[in-house]
Amino acid sequence: MTACLMTNLSFAQQGQQNREARSGSAMVGKMSKMEFDNQNKQGAAAVMAIAPAKTALSQADNALMMEVAMGGMMQLELSRAALQKATSEQVRQLAQAEVAEQTTLANKLKEIATAKGITLPTTAGVDTEQLISRMQNMSGEEFDRFYVTESGVKGHQKLDQVMSKVESSASDPSLKGLATAAHPLVKTHLKVAQDVQNNIQGGSAK
Repeated sequence: MTACLMTNLSFAQQGQQNREARSGSAMVGKMSKMEFDNQNKQGAAAVMAIAPAKTALSQADNALMMEVAMGGMMQLELSRAALQKATSEQVRQLAQAEVAEQTTLANKLKEIATAKGITLPTTAGVDTEQLISRMQNMSGEEFDRFYVTESGVKGHQKLDQVMSKVESSASDPSLKGLATAAHPLVKTHLKVAQDVQNNIQGGSAK
């Protein structure tokens, strides 16, 4: 009886493991959704751990902070639109991760800015408005390709450059620390976006 019960339990445990394996087998680009989710969580935790310094920003650091803020807002607005209209599951997963990433980054930027008595911009700017306007007239695969190209690839290439600039030239410890914490996830999202872009072009991004 005990042996039978143990056998039944092992079968049940194996079935649970199989179900978990299947649930983690979904891909985003070339990365499993499970691994992508884990990297997003780690990136968010690194950003949230940054402690704002109350020291005043130099004019150069202030310009860098505004550049990070504007780039992040563009990514956030485009990704929110993608969550509403994207048809590919991989594109939706990328957009969802981007919304989470940029929301976390924006909240930490606001925290740092508040500590320093700085007001961040509240609108994403003309370039973002123009992209959103173009996206509103698209649907299906055309929309998916446009979002992944403009936000996933080009947007992250720009953020990659901005984060590198902040890391190398910022003097404020909290601003530099924020860039150091956020940069690895920016690089991850860029690589995943490039892979998703290739999948879409190859007709395999479902």
